[in-house]
Amino acid sequence: MKKGKKILDLGCGEKKIPHAVGLDIRALPSVDIVHDMDKYPYPIKTSSYDEIYCYHVLEHVEDMVKTMEEIYRIGKSNALVYIRGPHCSCNSTVWIDPTHKRGLGIRMFSDYFSKGGSWAYYTKANFRIKRIRLNYVLSGTNSRIPTLISSSLSFLANRNLTAQLLCERLWAYWVGGFEEIEVVLEIDKKH
Repeated sequence: MKKGKKILDLGCGEKKIPHAVGLDIRALPSVDIVHDMDKYPYPIKTSSYDEIYCYHVLEHVEDMVKTMEEIYRIGKSNALVYIRGPHCSCNSTVWIDPTHKRGLGIRMFSDYFSKGGSWAYYTKANFRIKRIRLNYVLSGTNSRIPTLISSSLSFLANRNLTAQLLCERLWAYWVGGFEEIEVVLEIDKKH
């Protein structure tokens, strides 16, 4: 960690990112700020954080656009935003949890929250996509075969953005959905 870097872990629960300030709706031992992410604005100053982590939390919020606008507001210009969540193609990871509101997909970030995106006019938040990865997980046995298949399918899917979009649109429904999407965004406040 770079000295002086401020890190925020939104929806941290009991597993907060090391050296981060944790925000969660529950007053758990690792939580520094108790706050409901569906209440705006968050009790955080504008342009406060260099890194913001959102691991398995965005699928729970009521209003994704307002939440992304808050993340944009509280992050510094060029801050990195690390997102993980259930991919929209995997019915079991998206809908097994009754508190999930949505699954996440590539075009959610490229079309809504990126400058020049098809529907970017719906929000003031502007991010640059640094990285996207789809994770395919085949589980259920202790055999090495599911791990080998999962690794191979993830490798093939993540060769480039075109492969990811094709897998998200078509292939995921033939071989089963991708369990998780990982996205790294950079806040662009210079537009």
